[in-house]
Amino acid sequence: MRSLNAAFILSVLSVSPVVAEAANWGSADLRREMVDWLRSNGRNAPDPMEIGPLDPRLSVSACDQLEITPRGLSSTTFILRCKAPADWSYVLRIDQSPQSPAIRADAGKVADPAATWVVITPRVNLSTGLILTADMLEERRVTAAPPPQAFKAISDAVGLRVSSPVGPGLTLTTRNVARPPLVARGENVTLVANGSGFEISVPGKAEQDGFEGDLISVKNTRTGALLKGRLERGKIVSVAQL
Repeated sequence: MRSLNAAFILSVLSVSPVVAEAANWGSADLRREMVDWLRSNGRNAPDPMEIGPLDPRLSVSACDQLEITPRGLSSTTFILRCKAPADWSYVLRIDQSPQSPAIRADAGKVADPAATWVVITPRVNLSTGLILTADMLEERRVTAAPPPQAFKAISDAVGLRVSSPVGPGLTLTTRNVARPPLVARGENVTLVANGSGFEISVPGKAEQDGFEGDLISVKNTRTGALLKGRLERGKIVSVAQL
C-alpha cells in the first residue's frame, strides 16, 4: 500500500508542472499575440524581439479574451488587456514604427535630422469602403521622410474611398485609398433617352456601382424595366430607349 501511494504522488508531481505551464503565458506568447494583431490589422509585423520591454521570466494567466489597443497617435505603444478568464493588462512598445505595407521606408535612406515633413494621418480607425471626410483626418509633422505616395494635404484625400484599413497615427498614402464610383448600387439616377428632336427623362435606380463613362445596369422605377446605359456626369444614364 505504501509503494502504491508513493507511485501516485510521483505521478501527480510529474504532471503538475505541465498543467501550470499550459495555464500561463510568457513573453513569447505576448509577442505572438502582438504580431498576430498587427498582421490582422494590415500592418507590418516587426521581428518579435523588437516588441518589449519583456522580462523572459514573465508569467501571466493565459487569456481567452485579449483586447489590444494603440496608446496615443504614434501607434508604437500598445495596451494588451485580458478580459477573461483573468484580469490583467500589459504595455508593449514596438521599436520599429508599425507602418502599413504601402509605406515601408527604403532601407538605406537616412533623413536630415533637422528636417520635418507634413503628412496626413487618420484621427480614427478607417475601415475599407469608408468615404473620407475632413474631420476623419489631421495634419502631423514628422522627422522621418515620408514615402512619395503620402498625402500632404487633407483636401487631397477628402472624398476618396478607403481600400485598405488604416489606423490612427499611420501615414495615409494613395495606396490606402481609391477613387469612389460616381454612383453606387441602389442610388437614384436619371434615365435619359434621346430621339430625333426630343429628349425624355425618367427616374431610375442604379443596379451596380459605376464610374463616369461606364455601361451599367439600371432600373426604370416607373415601369420596373431593367436597362443598360452609359453613365454621365450629374448621375445621368443615357439609354437607347425607355
